[in-house]
Amino acid sequence: MKVKEVIISSLNLLGRNSLAARFKNGGEMSAEESDTLETLLYCFNAVEDEVARKYIPLTYKETLRATDCIFYYEAFAKTPLSIKSVTSDGVEVGYELFPRYILTKAQNVTIEYEYSPSKKKIDGNSDFGAEAGEYLLATGMAAEYCLINGEIEAAEQWEQKYRSKIDRAQSALPCGGFIAPRRWV
Repeated sequence: MKVKEVIISSLNLLGRNSLAARFKNGGEMSAEESDTLETLLYCFNAVEDEVARKYIPLTYKETLRATDCIFYYEAFAKTPLSIKSVTSDGVEVGYELFPRYILTKAQNVTIEYEYSPSKKKIDGNSDFGAEAGEYLLATGMAAEYCLINGEIEAAEQWEQKYRSKIDRAQSALPCGGFIAPRRWV
């Protein structure tokens, strides 16, 4: 899904339909409207990162090669959060985690890991698809936007909808037990 589409959905949720229509059609923006879009982009990146880190993990699998069996995280295609598996020719390989790299017992490995999404621009694509959905991200953005602008009651209402969508999305995940992160009440 496109970041722009999620921002438009969030604008519509916030009652900024005219701005959403102008943004969708590439119309002129005032300085205030451009600031609103930049704030919503910030909110998008914050929500996408939160969802990936705490609720609906994004996974990636890549094959790497290192003659010394040391694989630096900076060389990974994505920013790893946790390692799920390390294999070589389809066989599990032992490994040790260090702050800047992973040390394996093989030179050619396939590493599957959960990752943190990179910061997006307005014309970018979200790392999420159907597993999170546009509405989940848009409600999280609306809550974040209202909080930033001091609209506490509106932020609380959007936050409830956001948490409800997260709970629904998590119940559809193909995993065993899950303990949700602590939330402030």
